[in-house]
Amino acid sequence: MPTPFTERNSAMTTQGFGAQLLTLPGIFTDRFFTIPDYQRGYAWDKKQVDDLLKDIDHLMLDGATLRHYTGTLVLSRPTHATGNALSVVDGQQRLTTLAIFLSQLGNFLPVEDRAAFSALYLRRGELGNERAVLRLNSDTRLFFERVVMGEGSVDNSPVKLVAHKRLLIAKDTIRKWLEDKSAQGIEPQRIRSVLERRLGFLVFAPEEDAETGIMFEVINNRGKSLSELEKVKNYLIYCCVKLSAASLRDSIDEDWSEILRALNIAGKTSAVEESAFLRYCLVVHFKLNKTDSQNGYEELKKRVNLDSCLVGDSQRDPVIRKIAEFVQFMKTAALWYQRLYGRDHTDLEPETVVLLDQIRAQARHASIMPLFLAMVIKLKGSGVRLHKLLRLLEILNFRVYMARNMTSRNDTGQGDLFWYAAQFYHSKLLASIPPDELKVGRTRLETDEDALEYRLVGFTYWLAADHRFEKSFSLDPESPDDFYKWSGLRYFLMNYEAKLQPRKTIQIDKILLGVSEGKTSDYYSVEHLWATENRNREGGNVRKQDKYQRRRLGNFVLLELRLNIQGANDDLEEKLPRYCEGQGDEPPTELHQVRKMATDTRLLIDDFEGRKRTINFYHDLHKELNDRQEQRFIKFAQARWALKQFIGYTQIQREASHEGEEA
Repeated sequence: MPTPFTERNSAMTTQGFGAQLLTLPGIFTDRFFTIPDYQRGYAWDKKQVDDLLKDIDHLMLDGATLRHYTGTLVLSRPTHATGNALSVVDGQQRLTTLAIFLSQLGNFLPVEDRAAFSALYLRRGELGNERAVLRLNSDTRLFFERVVMGEGSVDNSPVKLVAHKRLLIAKDTIRKWLEDKSAQGIEPQRIRSVLERRLGFLVFAPEEDAETGIMFEVINNRGKSLSELEKVKNYLIYCCVKLSAASLRDSIDEDWSEILRALNIAGKTSAVEESAFLRYCLVVHFKLNKTDSQNGYEELKKRVNLDSCLVGDSQRDPVIRKIAEFVQFMKTAALWYQRLYGRDHTDLEPETVVLLDQIRAQARHASIMPLFLAMVIKLKGSGVRLHKLLRLLEILNFRVYMARNMTSRNDTGQGDLFWYAAQFYHSKLLASIPPDELKVGRTRLETDEDALEYRLVGFTYWLAADHRFEKSFSLDPESPDDFYKWSGLRYFLMNYEAKLQPRKTIQIDKILLGVSEGKTSDYYSVEHLWATENRNREGGNVRKQDKYQRRRLGNFVLLELRLNIQGANDDLEEKLPRYCEGQGDEPPTELHQVRKMATDTRLLIDDFEGRKRTINFYHDLHKELNDRQEQRFIKFAQARWALKQFIGYTQIQREASHEGEEA
């Protein structure tokens, strides 16, 4: 049971017991603190830092002499440690923020006070052997000491992790607060006095690492909760401590830094995104099903179970190998996250890069990510077979999870896809197919790649058969749907443009970036051809039949934002010259779909020559334009996302047609 320790100037003892709140000098005197590597990185956002500063503001205004309860610290003395080296089990976020505060405050103190102040809170030791009083975990240690607490710059120690960004935000927030106080005439000694006399901490000290690991897991489920990924690292390090696997522990520390760095480059750093990454890794590596994977941390503990090896050394080595293999898998998976989402295409084949860009541009990935990881890791990221499977994966994801009204839920069939991913990665998928199914038309399934291709074609056709896929691009007049709200619209139009300009590279980021993330000339948006607010002079577009035409797929094109924002509610006849010829300093569109639409419109206007522009004129004009555009779109979609080039399509289609005839 951890016990509180009393405030004293000598070395800390866990035997003392005191109920009073301890001050910062009482905690820091003659002690060094380290954030263990199983801890998360610095996690406070600006809001938490501001809240701490508000507490200090309140204490400066409050004339009471009582100490203010600031928080709890749980410290441990690792069994291998010497002297007064303590590990911070709980309270690292507040302690790190206060260390940054003390570092910045030191810059405002009189010169004659700075050396002693620094030796107490920041750095101490004989010349040549100085060390930081607080050392963060290995992910952030050097950045913290050089850039946040020292005089280094991000030029020499670049920001690589979200924790680095948060540390810089905390430093900047505190520095500005201190500058404001200085401008108000508040002496830095007064601020120091409040920190040292009024902040009070209740401090506990567990006896050993084993108890520390358990307490860490329990304590850190308070407040800003850990992600599943952070819990897994804690547990694996804890396993290494219990198994006396020091080299594996060091290896995990290094590999985890690489994992977090790759996820940071990928832009997948939230707790939800990290937990999703862990889930996909567990599905593939440990063959977790959909239900179990939702409780990944708990399921991992079942599969990396210490109980068996703690009763006998014969089970120790298999558990150590299991841990090492899983961490290596996660490291490789994180690298593919970096390649997919972070666009790190170093040493990748050109065809692989094209397919990664296509998949990255799709709106939904949750159901296909285990398959993606299984494919690229097992097939080592290259080769004709990988390219064919990735093309099929992109088709499956678009037809099943992006096309309109294919599934009632976003995770329909997800359990099957997770199972396929695990079986394929472990070379068990071919063996799962009954012998009488191995002959598919003229093809015999001979490899797991063949088996996966066959299963994915069947899965896609089962949920998004050709006739249903084709129908998804048409809108029922009575339907309340609007293609403008379709999440796959820009992806669809981008692919259509790529078909019209096969020799030009269509920049996917021009449809993925938000308006605020790039210049208007670098951004593609979706244009209503028949504008929502436009009244077409004598005509109108407010009737039910008019609104239907405005909601149809044919009413939309991809367009440069610089052209879209000019007279967006004008008649189409007025907008076409701007699109095709440019206006002022703005050059014309580079998009062929816009020019093709313009050609159709001009031909239709010629056909409508002489018709009086009544309320039906624009309705009929846009109906004809929608019909022509949709015919092209549907023909394109049938070819672009076709299944006929994959194993099993002809047989599956024939069987489905036969079943339809019998029904």
